[in-house]
Amino acid sequence: MKAVCMPQPWASLICSGLQDVMSMAWKPKENPGKIAIIATRMQIPPEYHQALPDCWSYRIDNYLLMGQIPTFTKLPTAAIVGYVDVTGFSEKEESVWSLPDCVNWKLANPRSLKQPIPCDVVEQFVFETNLIDEAALPETQDVLQPSLTDDGVLTLPLNQLKFDSLVDGDKEVDINLYADNRDLFTGYTGKIWNPRSVKKLVAVSPSGEQQSYEVTKVDLILDRDDDGMPLKIEKVGGWEYLYYLLYTIGDKI
Repeated sequence: MKAVCMPQPWASLICSGLQDVMSMAWKPKENPGKIAIIATRMQIPPEYHQALPDCWSYRIDNYLLMGQIPTFTKLPTAAIVGYVDVTGFSEKEESVWSLPDCVNWKLANPRSLKQPIPCDVVEQFVFETNLIDEAALPETQDVLQPSLTDDGVLTLPLNQLKFDSLVDGDKEVDINLYADNRDLFTGYTGKIWNPRSVKKLVAVSPSGEQQSYEVTKVDLILDRDDDGMPLKIEKVGGWEYLYYLLYTIGDKI
């Protein structure tokens, strides 16, 4: 199977489905199609993403909160971590992950391996590996996504630390809001965004354990910088203000 090497956290972000574009300095001679993603041995600091542009770090924060990727210190390295379909290439792509002056590899159908396959190979370009067979792909794991029903039941995957904190009495959950997830959590009234009604929160741990809570209040808050100014980020087509949703929870149900 064809493969490409990537440092962490990008290898896991791609395989977990957060990153839909891979910006590279080069383009292969032909589309590799389904391609294995190999995480290199390079280690990264736990708070590495905080130094990234806000448009990336806010999304990564949500993925960490929801347990969709492990903490950075637990990301697998020197291993095949998953695979993805390369559907095409473009010089400009309307994705927050698209970088200027790069070749954008458009990605689809990401899958993360349940058990990463040790692989200490480092190659600069696409290459063949016999460690994974496209005709007999290994078992993968689903990345649970949040959902909200019409009657106000929010099912939210959480990392074990946050799940346990709610069980122990923590009364708040905050979620970063931006273009990718805004339609799920809010509705546009013609002038402003308003949070959708949430009456019950169903928290789901990484192991699948569930606990339900009454939601007593939902606040949509404009994020601000250290000087108190509204926080905004540059994106394709202009600027976008950053908000977060704050859920205040009550009794267990």
